[in-house]
Amino acid sequence: MARRLRGAAGGSSLPEPDSLKRMIWRWEREGLRSERYELLYAQALGIRPDDLAGGPAGAGVSSLLPEAGSEGGDDPVRRREFGVVALGVLAGVVVSPSQVPEAVSMSHVTALRQDAAKLCDTEWHLGGSALLDQATKLYASARALLDTSSYTGAVGTELQAVTAELAAGAGFIAFDAARQGLARGLLTEAAFLAVGAGDLLVSADSYSLLALQSAYLAGSAGDGRKGLAREALRFLDLAAGAARHEASPKAHAIIAMRRARAYGLLEDAREVRAHMTVAWRELERGSHPADPHWTAFVTPAEVTAHEAMAYLGLGHPERAAGMFRDVLDDNGLPGRNRALYQASLAAALTAAGDRSQAVTEGTRVLPALEGAVRSPRTVNQLRPVRDHVPRDSEFAVRFDAVAGAA
Repeated sequence: MARRLRGAAGGSSLPEPDSLKRMIWRWEREGLRSERYELLYAQALGIRPDDLAGGPAGAGVSSLLPEAGSEGGDDPVRRREFGVVALGVLAGVVVSPSQVPEAVSMSHVTALRQDAAKLCDTEWHLGGSALLDQATKLYASARALLDTSSYTGAVGTELQAVTAELAAGAGFIAFDAARQGLARGLLTEAAFLAVGAGDLLVSADSYSLLALQSAYLAGSAGDGRKGLAREALRFLDLAAGAARHEASPKAHAIIAMRRARAYGLLEDAREVRAHMTVAWRELERGSHPADPHWTAFVTPAEVTAHEAMAYLGLGHPERAAGMFRDVLDDNGLPGRNRALYQASLAAALTAAGDRSQAVTEGTRVLPALEGAVRSPRTVNQLRPVRDHVPRDSEFAVRFDAVAGAA
């Protein structure tokens, strides 16, 4: 189990969201309508207003939150950090009160942890679009327990931690499903919840996933590429700070290999090499009892794939293509991951100017995307190949059908 912080907030080096609280209460005191409030809040988070799911229609946000300066009830365990509650109202899904048990025990928490692990494993095989609805509902159920049920302090800490884990998992699934605004909101939610619960590994995971999203978005950001790459590095600084005393080698490998990818986008070859060296060194330490279940994807193939992405960012597509071929030699790759890296190979070949071979490799991933794998992120990885083939070619026709259904 992840190491916990002492006390409700003591010992954490991560800041409390005081400025966000003050901003929210100022908007509420000024009597801003709910729609305007949500627009401003979405802008503050950097997500689309369309990706915010508020409370019941017509209800102002203030009706769902405790009054300023209050604990929100006689049991402080039942009313968490204000910023966390606000994020839950805006990013969560409303759950019927009839579905929420009055009291929560550790057995509820154990069941949620098992659901979280199962969802994570399934996503590696099927992709985000196949599981987005299930993931957001599972997170919403956990959040409803956290916000409305009764429980002891010990159960509450574990419940908040697993709710953070479910928010992170749902955020990653939304990211793979190309719902980037929803992903940003859920991952931000996960970070707040994890800090409040003192779960340092989930906090590190949340920030490293935010970094992954920023690096991914940098690929199509044009002039904003460097800004997003630097944002990724800032998120990774937070992840490293949370994980600095953790024993899990795979957690540290994730941070290092995502740093390498971000530095590739900044065209800093020296930093790419330095952080890939760290990632390989951590991987070579082997498995550890402290490795969380969500680090199971960290294998030599996965580290190689991140290195390939870094070299693609550096402008070395031929080298990246060779690495992606090495990745695909691993027969143990889950279905979605194999499809993603097959598409990445095709994209690298397109960037290298070998368009004929790019179509050959891209065609190999289409059966998976026409079948069980539902991953818009993977589909988008193939778009450079599609952009360089005739509209009536077999690849274009099949790709367009897959993209339309994604």
